[in-house]
Amino acid sequence: MADHAEHTARTDHIVIVEALTSGTGLRLVEAAVRRAARVTFVTRDKGRYANDPLRHLLDGGPVEVHVRETRSTEELTELFQELLGGGEFTLIAPNEQYLLPAATAAEKLGIPFLPTASVRLTQDKHAFRQACAAESVPAPRSTAAPDVDSALAAAEATGYPVVLKPSIGTGSYGVVSAADADELRWHFPEVRDESDGQDGVPLVEEFLIGPVVSAEVLYSGGTPHVLGISDRIMSELPYFMELAIRFPVDLSPEAHEQIERICADLARLMAYENGPAHIEFTLTAEGPKVVEFNPRFAGRNVSTMVSAALDWNVFDGVIASYLGEPVNAPAPVGAAAEQALYAKRGGRFEDVAGRELADRVPGLRDIRITARAGDVLPDAKDQRSEYGTLWCTGATADEAGIRAASAAGYLRPVFGEEA
Repeated sequence: MADHAEHTARTDHIVIVEALTSGTGLRLVEAAVRRAARVTFVTRDKGRYANDPLRHLLDGGPVEVHVRETRSTEELTELFQELLGGGEFTLIAPNEQYLLPAATAAEKLGIPFLPTASVRLTQDKHAFRQACAAESVPAPRSTAAPDVDSALAAAEATGYPVVLKPSIGTGSYGVVSAADADELRWHFPEVRDESDGQDGVPLVEEFLIGPVVSAEVLYSGGTPHVLGISDRIMSELPYFMELAIRFPVDLSPEAHEQIERICADLARLMAYENGPAHIEFTLTAEGPKVVEFNPRFAGRNVSTMVSAALDWNVFDGVIASYLGEPVNAPAPVGAAAEQALYAKRGGRFEDVAGRELADRVPGLRDIRITARAGDVLPDAKDQRSEYGTLWCTGATADEAGIRAASAAGYLRPVFGEEA
C-alpha cells in the first residue's frame, strides 16, 4: 500500500485516550508517531492491547504511556493539567466509551475538543433525534416510551411497522422491529431490559424503508470530506445485524450530493470541527435520512478496507483531520468488502472449520476469529453472536463482496458440549 501522506511539519504533542480494541486498534497511535514530536497514550490497562499487532508501541518505544482510570473525569483532568505544564497538545479520544470523560476534563481546562453537549448527542439517540428535528436534519421520528402502554401509543401514532431500540447503546443490542401490537408486546421486555442496563430508555421509531449505507468522513475545520460510501447488508427482520459491508459503492450523483449536504449540516449541529465520522443513513424514497452519527472512524476492518481501496493510509488522514488540516485523499483505485461471521445457533465455541478452503479465495486479506475457545455465543440477533470477521479486496465492490461471501461460506463454528 502506498503511503501518500507527506507532511511538511510535525506537531509538538498529541495525546490519545484509549483506542479501539478491534479493527483500527493502535494504528492511529502509529500514525500519530509518524506525525508528532511527542505522543502520549493514556489507558486504564495496557493489557487491553495485548493482542494488538502494534502493542510494542506501548512497551518502551516512542510513545509515552500513562496508566490512569480513563473512565474517571477527575483522573483525566489531573493528568491533562500535568501535561499542559509542557505546553498545549492535540487531544484525541477514538473510543466512544471514554469520549465523555475526556471531553468533560478538556472542557474544565479549556482544551479544544468536542463539547460535552455534543458528546451527549452522539451517545443519546433520543436527544440526537430531537436535535435533528429541531434543525430540520432528515432523520426518523422517535418517541421515548418507558413502559409498554406508552410504546403502544407511540407505535399507533407513528404507524406500524416500528423499530424498538434503547436510547443508549451500540452493536444493535436490543434493536428490533415490530410489525404490529402483538410483536411490540413480545419484544418490549428485552428492549426495556437492554435500556435499563445502559441507563437509557426504550424508543419507538419510524421504520425507515430502504438500503442502509454509511458515509466514511474526515472533517477539517467543520468541512466534511467524504472518502466514500459503504453499504450495509442487513439480517432478516426482526433484528438488525450487519452481515456484510462493501466499500466504495456507487450511488446516484443526487444521493451523493444529499449525503454530503447532510454531513455538513451535522457538523454544525454537533459542533464537530475536526476528526473522523462514521455516519449511517437509510436511503428512503424521500431521500437519505440519518440513522446514527459516530464521532470516530468505522469499526471492525472498515478503516483498513478504506485504506486498501484508496491505496492511501487513512490513519495519516485521520491524524491530519484531528489537526484541522486539509484532507487530500485520493480517489478509489479498487474496492474491499467485509463479511461478519455469525453463529446462527448459539453454543460453547471451540474452533472454526473450513479455514483451509477460505484461505484460498482470491483477494482474501484477513480472517480474524475474535471468539475464544470456551466462549458461550448466543443465538444470532446482534453483534454478541459474532465469532469473527474476514475481508477481501477486488477491482469493484461487487467483486470484493462476492469474494468475501464465498470465503465466509466455507467457514462454520465448531461448538463443544455445554458445561
